[in-house]
Amino acid sequence: MKPLPLKELIGVMNGELVYGDENFIVKDAMVSHLHRIKEKHTLIFLKKKKAFQIDKVKRYSPYIIVTDKSDEEMKNIEAAGMIRVQNADDAFWDFTRYYRHLFELPIVAVTGTCGKTTTKEMLSHLLSSTHSIQSTIRSRNATRKSFQYLMGIDENTDAAVFETGLNGPGNLHYHCKVFQPTIGIITTIGVDHLDKCKTLDGYIKAKSEIVSGVREGGTLILNSEDENTQKISLTGFSGDIIYCGTSESADYRASDIVYKKNGMSFTLHHKERTYKTYLPGFGEHQIYNALFALAAAHKIGLNLSKAVIRMRAFKNLERHLQVEEGINASMIIDDTWSSNPTSVAAAIQVLETLGNNKTNALLLGDIAYLGSHVRKVYHDLGKLIASTKIDIFIAVGKNTKYIANHAKKYGFKGEVYTTASAALVKGYVESLLDEKTVLLVKGSMMDTELIGLARSFKMKE
Repeated sequence: MKPLPLKELIGVMNGELVYGDENFIVKDAMVSHLHRIKEKHTLIFLKKKKAFQIDKVKRYSPYIIVTDKSDEEMKNIEAAGMIRVQNADDAFWDFTRYYRHLFELPIVAVTGTCGKTTTKEMLSHLLSSTHSIQSTIRSRNATRKSFQYLMGIDENTDAAVFETGLNGPGNLHYHCKVFQPTIGIITTIGVDHLDKCKTLDGYIKAKSEIVSGVREGGTLILNSEDENTQKISLTGFSGDIIYCGTSESADYRASDIVYKKNGMSFTLHHKERTYKTYLPGFGEHQIYNALFALAAAHKIGLNLSKAVIRMRAFKNLERHLQVEEGINASMIIDDTWSSNPTSVAAAIQVLETLGNNKTNALLLGDIAYLGSHVRKVYHDLGKLIASTKIDIFIAVGKNTKYIANHAKKYGFKGEVYTTASAALVKGYVESLLDEKTVLLVKGSMMDTELIGLARSFKMKE
């Protein structure tokens, strides 16, 4: 955070200094029930109905409390100062808006069912050679994290790239209210978080919150081929809209995609120019992620030719379709970072390409956040698997047997193995692995058992 004198903030929050030094320098800010205090000289927002855990903050004294609690409620709470406000929530948002407006810099918000983390990391990689960057840590993209990331911006920051997660309606509205992004990216919209969004239409509507969340005069970067993205209304959006994809209408277009040893080559088309591009990692979805990152970097001011060259040095993310040598000279594709129907389809496409003329095996774990739609989604996944070149399907989890049953119903001719526990399948999978086998392990970061299983199949360094 950029250090600010307390007297500059009192009026911003429509507050009254009850006690303390108005020349106190604020070096960080937090909401008491949402965030952990990290340093001294912190501004703490304490809401009326929330308890204050003095034991967790007292070693970071001095700090200032902003609160709407009564004198009686505050009499036993020690602080270097206290600001009384009518409403602590309003004061928080007044402070947030004020702090964001201190900086005229590009802030990119990335959302989508798949590709958020990779696109964010790619863009951060492209910008980092010329810009001081503030960005989301790994995939820690919950709404409560947004304010902390904003506080990470200071007078030395040149640009920010934030991954905006969605658990339910209102989440993107919150992220955008904090970040006020100048650029918004929607990578793709598939099926996810139906437990909170209830329906696919509800999920699409929740994703569309980013449209109104981008600052006036800002830029939206969209997938030119994604059907669900096309359902989002852009009425009222007055900024620039950039499309990325493989269709002729795309502003940043990829063609001539060829798999190489450790990545893919493709031709990037923008306006009247073409750029020969190499990208570490595999999958057509990875090409889209690169297009989003290149388009955003170019919009921010990077020379496109230089950005294309820098993309070659991007390091593919851990457990994002990570290809490694497995035991008995097999090939292991570890895609255990996150899982939803869209990413399953993308991963299978990579399996089929890398496993051409080999035995293709898929080990698939359960998918979370589907709510009452789990049977319908698993039906569709079974139908998808039946249409592929997969030779062996191993379904691991409480409900994955439904995927296996529907795969067989739709004519899957390969071998099928179902089990509720990953531990029970280890020996069977190991017996399959040889130089002619490619195994895709697909799951999410929450399935630690499956992550460990994938690790056990890899050659030890």
